[in-house]
Amino acid sequence: MTTQAAPEAEAPVLSEPQRLGVKLFLQDQEMFDRDRMIELFHRWIQEDRLPGTLIDVHDYTHVPGGPGVLLVAHEWHLRTDEAGGRIGLEYELKREGTGTVAERLRGAVLSLLEAGAALEQDTSENNPVRLGVGEMIFRFSDRLAVPATDAAFDEITNELENLFSDIYGDTQFEFERVGHERGPLTIHAKGLGDGDWTVEGLVSGARPSAG
Repeated sequence: MTTQAAPEAEAPVLSEPQRLGVKLFLQDQEMFDRDRMIELFHRWIQEDRLPGTLIDVHDYTHVPGGPGVLLVAHEWHLRTDEAGGRIGLEYELKREGTGTVAERLRGAVLSLLEAGAALEQDTSENNPVRLGVGEMIFRFSDRLAVPATDAAFDEITNELENLFSDIYGDTQFEFERVGHERGPLTIHAKGLGDGDWTVEGLVSGARPSAG
C-alpha cells in the first residue's frame, strides 16, 4: 500500500455516494481456489442466496491484480478482488443506494459481512474459506460525492469510528489513506490489537438498531 499525496482541494463529502466498495481479506491466501468461486457464485444465483437481483458471473482471474471472480447483481457487485496483491472479498454498492452516508456505510459493511458469512458456511466442508475481520478497505469511486481530499477523509473516518463502535465494541481502529494519488478516496481501516471476532458474529452488530 502507498499513502496518497495530499490533495490540492479540500472539498468535504458533498453528497451520499452511489458507488461504495468495502473489502475483507482472506486469511489463507495460498489455499484459495479461484475456479471454485465460479461454480459457487453460479449456485448462489440459482438459489437467490443473497439479497438483490443476482444476474451473472464473470471470470477475470486471468488479469493480474484484477477483480477475480465477479458476481453481478442489479444493485451491487461482489468479487474476489486481488488488487494490491492481496485476495479479498469486496462488495460494491453501485446504484439505488438510499439513506445518509452513515447508513450507506453500514449497509455496505453489513452486506459484505452477510456475503462473507455465506461464503464461509458454503465452503466449510472442503478447503474452507476464512476471512479476516480485523481490517477493511473502503473505496469511494463516486468522486463527485466523495472527493479524494483530507476533509472528506476526516468526515468518512468519523462515520467509520461510530459504525465500528457498534460492530467491534471498544476496539480502537487506525485509518490510513492508500492507493494511487489520482485515484478515488481509499481508506484502510485496521483494528489495534487482536479480537476474538468472526464474520458471522459481527453481522448482528452491523445491523441497524431498532427504532
